[in-house]
Amino acid sequence: MGIFSDLKDRAKELRFRITRSSKTAPIDSHEECKDLKEIWDSFVDAFVGTLHAQGGSGCATDPSKKTKKLRTNGGLWKERVGRLYAIGDVHGDLRKTREAFRACGMTDASDRWCGGDSTVVQVGDQLDRGPDEVAVMYFLERVAEEAELAGGEVVQLLGNHETLNMSGRFRYATKEGSADFTRWRDRQKIGMEMKKMCFGKTIEKRYRNKDEPNLCKFETGEKKHQQLPSWIQDEQSHEANRWRALCPGGEFTKRFFARQNVAQIVGSTLFVHAGVLEHHALYGLENINEDIKQWALKADNPRGVPPAHVQTDQSIVWARDYAHTNEDQCDCSKLERALSFLPGVERVVVGHTIQQSGGGATAACNGKVIRVDVGMSRGCGGNVSEGVEILNDGEKITRLVFEKGRTKMTGVPDEKANL
Repeated sequence: MGIFSDLKDRAKELRFRITRSSKTAPIDSHEECKDLKEIWDSFVDAFVGTLHAQGGSGCATDPSKKTKKLRTNGGLWKERVGRLYAIGDVHGDLRKTREAFRACGMTDASDRWCGGDSTVVQVGDQLDRGPDEVAVMYFLERVAEEAELAGGEVVQLLGNHETLNMSGRFRYATKEGSADFTRWRDRQKIGMEMKKMCFGKTIEKRYRNKDEPNLCKFETGEKKHQQLPSWIQDEQSHEANRWRALCPGGEFTKRFFARQNVAQIVGSTLFVHAGVLEHHALYGLENINEDIKQWALKADNPRGVPPAHVQTDQSIVWARDYAHTNEDQCDCSKLERALSFLPGVERVVVGHTIQQSGGGATAACNGKVIRVDVGMSRGCGGNVSEGVEILNDGEKITRLVFEKGRTKMTGVPDEKANL
């Protein structure tokens, strides 16, 4: 709080001096602004981020020292870690997302990272069905930054609801969720005006040759890739603002989704949103990740047409072959074939399909598939938040239920439970 209090006091003093000395000269021309310039940018980002996040912003460090390079999941493979956690679909529910992190012991009562060098993988479907989509993304970004400072990591994957939204398909979006993208745009505008107070007309030049983003940018609707789909008639509607933020090349998509993979391997555990099939492995999970990234970043695709990897019921974000709670209806032989093309991978963690048995996360196929979508979001039943703990690269696998603690997982042998 001391950093922000100091900034607030300095900003008040600066405003008073400038107002008294001149009402027409840009702040950029005043001597007092020179000391503030280096930290003003990050302060504004933190301030606007706090508004978006409904609480703690994405500013995990002293704004004057913060590096603003956007995080990325990086390559497909990550080394094994001692403590690995999986969190299922959160669908625009900020409270449930926070509870899931607390259930895993990764955040404290103030929702600050306390997981040390642990790794958490959220398996996608951050969007749709709930009112807090924007806040969820800013929460995950901030916790990821705090984890990185502590030697840990938070990995977010793309799910089918992210790819649906980037394709302009909003049938699962709530009215409240879409309205929040209008508020997101308005808050971004506030941030840009605050930055112009210090940088004036030179604000675009400031970022042009720097390896850092302007985190307050927003879409004006003037560029080709922001053209509205034919079904959106009102250019001022919440749906229009949602599209401009989430379309391929949109500022929200570039900040959050273009840097997420659809597949991630940590040690011997593969994480995907829905399921991995033989043809995915043969094409190459690295290639799928790259294809989706290039589509999300592309700014010359006005229709937002996605790659085939995310369009069919046999795609990596839609397949349900291993999801049925009745193991007799899970195609374990298909899973075995897929894993045979992924040397070193012993199990896959998936979300996408709510485990309707009432027993939370489950395992099947002799523990080779772990299903972590428990329907925790209010839009999916509002079930109790939980996560899954994977210790020492699969030696122990346990459910971690909010306010209940360690609980045995159906389908996991007794010797692997860590109760």
